Amino acid sequence: MECTGVLEAYSFFKQSVEHFIYGNIEADVRLFRIGRFSWKLGLSMETYMGESWNSPEMKFNIYGGHWNLKTQFEYQLEPVLLRIYTDHECFHNIDMADTLSEYMNNIKLGVVLEDPAPAFSDDICFLPAGWPDGWFSLGFYRPRGNTFQKGHNFNWSIHYDVDFEGAAWHSWLSGARYHADFFFHDDAGSSSRHRGELYFAYGTPSGSFETHLTHYFRDTQPFRSLEGETCWGIRFIW
Repeated sequence: MECTGVLEAYSFFKQSVEHFIYGNIEADVRLFRIGRFSWKLGLSMETYMGESWNSPEMKFNIYGGHWNLKTQFEYQLEPVLLRIYTDHECFHNIDMADTLSEYMNNIKLGVVLEDPAPAFSDDICFLPAGWPDGWFSLGFYRPRGNTFQKGHNFNWSIHYDVDFEGAAWHSWLSGARYHADFFFHDDAGSSSRHRGELYFAYGTPSGSFETHLTHYFRDTQPFRSLEGETCWGIRFIW
């Protein structure tokens, strides 16, 4: 019953009805491990807060949410972790006549290259040696039909995340991350989301605390686009 997770909140520089402060909490629980094989369950919940429709000076108007339920099977094959997992992602409006429910289910195959321990150093260290940490996944949206996917027409997808750890000293670490999602649609179209992040982290025995600056370089997804948006935030990773 080992647990890992993230608790975070981030605020957008350009505030609007749709974007002010977002909050997110996610956790994965390893139910059991047998040798190199293990099984995890995961849940994440992201809430969207914006300005009020009638009163723009009012903030923290919760208007939407994003949930993800996951089950994941892992096999440790040094120096990588192989995984197969399923996602049930759903998006809903909150306190509105039209909840505008959207959801999708998929099966993903992935490889994780990251070391779970950040590269903190007792001496001042710039550009730590070694390859960047990260992960890569292929997604397949099966079975088909409205029962399994609503508001989207995704066929398959590619996802990856790269972490470049830059400078480290004792419990402090700074670096940059890049995340990309590519979606290929049933109608031969495609969409994608790309975001970059500069972060500064402080490590503790219980986890690490981060502050970050994030920019969405491109976002052509057919729902809740964040293209051109910039935000800053804080997060605790355990």
